[in-house]
Parts: sequence; structure tokens; C-alpha cells
Amino acid sequence: MTKDQDPFFIGWGETPSVDRRFLLGAVPVGLAGVAGLSWAVANTLSDPGAGSWQTGKIHTIRGLFQKLPYPHLLVPVADKDFAMKTVLLVAQGKCISALDLENIKGAAVEAKGVLIERGTRQMLEVPPLLNKWYTPTAENFGLYPTPKTEKIASGITLKGQILDTKCFLGVMRPSTGRTHKACASLCIRGGIPPSFRVMTKTGREKILLLTDQNGGPASMDILPFVADPVAMTGDVFQVGDLLQFRAASKTLTRLNSTMELWGN
Repeated sequence: MTKDQDPFFIGWGETPSVDRRFLLGAVPVGLAGVAGLSWAVANTLSDPGAGSWQTGKIHTIRGLFQKLPYPHLLVPVADKDFAMKTVLLVAQGKCISALDLENIKGAAVEAKGVLIERGTRQMLEVPPLLNKWYTPTAENFGLYPTPKTEKIASGITLKGQILDTKCFLGVMRPSTGRTHKACASLCIRGGIPPSFRVMTKTGREKILLLTDQNGGPASMDILPFVADPVAMTGDVFQVGDLLQFRAASKTLTRLNSTMELWGN
């Protein structure tokens, strides 16, 4: 072989010096580039939040059952005199039909299920293995006042996203945005309470229980808009410990970008 010819590649031989110099420079640069790209992508993702789904334990909750706008228990707050909090009720899976709610209207009950919670908001999920998930109790909740309903804003247009409350509180991550659209739509169709998620000008997140304009269950006409950036007009009420957004589905309009969601 003459000096002006390229050497043959020998897999078991020593790496040529020119290749070693290239690899010593290219590998660190490549790794740094991949790390930088990963960091940039991670920073575009939403924080999944601090929700929890406590599947390893069956919790028992005593409270007063209410069916509207969505099945829930009014539960006494341990450290506050005559105060009650709202614990929403759902069945395991994407529905509430398995709960057989017709027989417990307005009753004081002891309910069992899996606790789902995020911050101060709670939901009780009833597994199918619990044949008798509630029992009537003799506890007198008459001493507790009916949760106060106060109008906070009238005819206000909010920008945000419609999501299913169950997944948002801790069952799924991510639980917002278009990656969760199909799941959220099935949950809401099955009776899982929808919520309206808004972001304030300061970046704070607000979650409002979404109802129709009269405070009843939201219309299924909202389904095509679930998880999309939307604007909706209605009234905001404080009902006990929860905010409600009472709005007609006909006021829904789709926004062009998630960037338009900021600034409520």
C-alpha cells in the first residue's frame, strides 16, 4: 500500500488518530445538545400538579348526600365549627351510573371509597368490589347551615379549558390539554363533573365547577370543546367551599391558541 492511499478499516484494530480527535470533540458536544434540547422540551410541559389518587386504602366519610348539580357529600370540617366541605362522588372508571343514587336523596350516610384529592378539593371514587358502598347513619346534620350561595361575577367571559374533574384532581397526568381530550370527553359523557380551568394575569390557576346557566348539570353540547382553548360567558358563584361557573354551552367559542388563555 502506498502512502497516498487510504488505509483499510479493520474493526479490531486501533482507532485512527483522526477519528479519535473527531470523537473526543463530537461526543461531548452531542451530549450537551441532547441535554439542552431535553431541558427546552421539559420547560414547555405543564406542571401535572400535586394531585393524588390513594388507591391503596379504602376511606370512610360521613356526610349529607346531595345529587345536584353533581353527586356529592357535604362533610363537616373537623377544625371549623359548623362548616362543611364538598366531596364529589364518582364510580370507578369513566361514569357514575354504577352508584345507584336514587335511593339516597338527602340522606345522611357513611360512604366508603378511594380518596382523590388536590389541594383542598376532594373526591370519593367507589370501586366496583364494594357491593354496599354506603350505609345510612343517624347523624344529625340539621345543625349545619346549608352552604351559602353568593354571586361573585355576572355575565363574565372567561378564557380557559374544560376538563374532567376526576382526572384533574389526581387520577391522570397529564390531565389537561389536547393530549387528554379523548379521556376527558369520555369521562364527562359518563357523568364525571366537568370543571373550567382558568389562568389569572399573575399565573395563578383557578378551577371552577362547570354547570349550565341554571346551576344544573352541564349540557353534553360542551363535549366538542373539551380540552381545547375556549372562551365562555356566564356567572361565577361561590357555593360553600367551591366556585361554580354557571354558563350556557351556546356561549362557547374556540380560541386559536393556548397563549390566549392567560389574563383572566
